[in-house]
Amino acid sequence: MFDSRNVFTSLPGTSPGDVGPSWYPFWAAALMGAAAVGIAVRFATTPQPAEGVFAGRESVFAVLKLVIPMVAYAASFQWLGFYLATGAFMGFFAAYLGKYKPYVVLASAIITPLAIYVLFEIGFKLVLPKSIFYKSGFPL
Repeated sequence: MFDSRNVFTSLPGTSPGDVGPSWYPFWAAALMGAAAVGIAVRFATTPQPAEGVFAGRESVFAVLKLVIPMVAYAASFQWLGFYLATGAFMGFFAAYLGKYKPYVVLASAIITPLAIYVLFEIGFKLVLPKSIFYKSGFPL
C-alpha cells in the first residue's frame, strides 16, 4: 500500500481526477489491510477453542488440499502465465473440491481467466504474466 501512495498525486499527462496506475494496488492493499485488522481484533476478542487450530489429522489434510495446489499454481506462472495457470487452477478446484459437472468445470476454467483479462489488461491496462507460448503467437 505504501509503495503505491502516489495514487493521490497528479501524474504528468493525466487530467485532474484521472485514475492512475497506482489506484488499484493502493485500494486493494488498503482493503486487505483493513480486513487483516478486523480479523486480528476478532481473534483477540473471541474465546479460542481449547484443542487448537488443528483438531486432528483430517484438518491438516484439509489445509494441505488447498495449499499444495496453490503453491503449484504460483510456481506454474513462469511456464503457463497467469491466464492458463488460472484456468487450470479454477478447473482443478471446480472438479476436485467442488465436484461440479464437467460443463461447469470447463465454464469456470474459461470464463474466470477471460474476465480477469478483460478487467486487468483491457480495463486497467495492466500486463499480467504470459505463457511460454506467447512468443509463438498464442495470445495468452
